[in-house]
Amino acid sequence: MQEYERLHHDDGKRGKAENEGKTLDDLVYGFIEVANETMCRPIRALTEARGFELRKHILASFGGAGGQHACEIAKILGMKRIVIHRHSSILSAYGLSLADRAIEKQEPCSTSISKETLPHLVSRLDALTSTVFWELASQGFGGERAKIERYLNMRWEGTDTALMILGSEKSGASGKTGTAGHAQEDEKEDYETEFKRAYKEEFGFLLEGKKITVDDIKVRGIGKTYASLPATPFQALRNIQSNLRPAPEAKISFHTSVYFAPPARRVEKTPVWPLADLEIGETLNGPAMIIDDTQTIVIVPGAKVIVMEECLLILLDGDVGLTGKPGDAKES
Repeated sequence: MQEYERLHHDDGKRGKAENEGKTLDDLVYGFIEVANETMCRPIRALTEARGFELRKHILASFGGAGGQHACEIAKILGMKRIVIHRHSSILSAYGLSLADRAIEKQEPCSTSISKETLPHLVSRLDALTSTVFWELASQGFGGERAKIERYLNMRWEGTDTALMILGSEKSGASGKTGTAGHAQEDEKEDYETEFKRAYKEEFGFLLEGKKITVDDIKVRGIGKTYASLPATPFQALRNIQSNLRPAPEAKISFHTSVYFAPPARRVEKTPVWPLADLEIGETLNGPAMIIDDTQTIVIVPGAKVIVMEECLLILLDGDVGLTGKPGDAKES
C-alpha cells in the first residue's frame, strides 16, 4: 500500500491530467481493471473469434481468485449470468475425482471409403472396440457406464485437410452391441454422409467427384464415473423456483469496506456472508461478499445471487432471466 501511495503522490506532483481528481482507490482499482481486461482477451479469442455470441452464454468461474473477478469480467464481456461452483476454488482437484476415464486406440488406414471397403473398415473398428471395451471392464467400467465412440479420420483425395468423423455411439449394455461391443447389422454408421455434412458446414462447399480417403481409424472408450450428471443451473433453478427466499440477515458474518467499480465506488458496510451457512433457495443482493475457507466471491451492486445445491447463480441484472426459458441463454 505504501508503494501505491507513493505512486499516487508522484502522479499528483507531476500534475498528470488523466489522474486529476482521482483518489488512491481509483489508482489501485486501475490495476484490477487492467487484470480484468487481460483475462477477457483469451475468452474473446476462444469464443467471438469462432462465431459464438458471448451475451447468449453463461460465464463459469473457477479458481480461488475467480470469484473476485467474475462479475466485472462478465460485465466487460456483455454477459448477464455467472455460475460459480461451490468448490470452484479447488475445482481441478475436485474435478479429477469426478472425471470420466478415457481410453483411445488408433491405427493408420490409408484407403478410400466405398461400399466395397466399408465392411473392412467396420471390421477393424470392431476389433479396436473389443479391445477398448475389455480395458474399460478391467477397470470396473461396464454396462451403461461404458461408452464407445468410433471415428474415421477422413479427407477428400488430393487435399490435406482431414476431419475426424464420429460414428454412432455404442454402449456396453445396449441391445445393439455384442458382449465385446461389436456392431450389429441393423446399426449402420454412415461416415460418408456425416463427413460431407461436416465438411460443408466447415468450408461451405463439397468436392463432388473426388474420392474420400480414410487416413486413420480411432476408437475412444469412456468409463463414466457417475451414471448421470447433476442438474444444470437452469434445471436446478426450476426445481427451487417456488422456494426462493431472501437469506436472513442474521447469517451475515460481519460488514467490511469494499471498493467497487464506479459509479458505486467504496461501500463502507458491505455484508460478508459465509458460504457454508447459505441454504438452497436463499437469495441475496449485491453489494456483498461470499466467503469460505478457500475462496472469496465479490457480488457487485445490483447483482442478485441464487444459492443452489451445486453452485451459485449470479444474475447481473437482478431478476432478469429468473423466469426465462432455458433456451434464452446457453451454458458454456
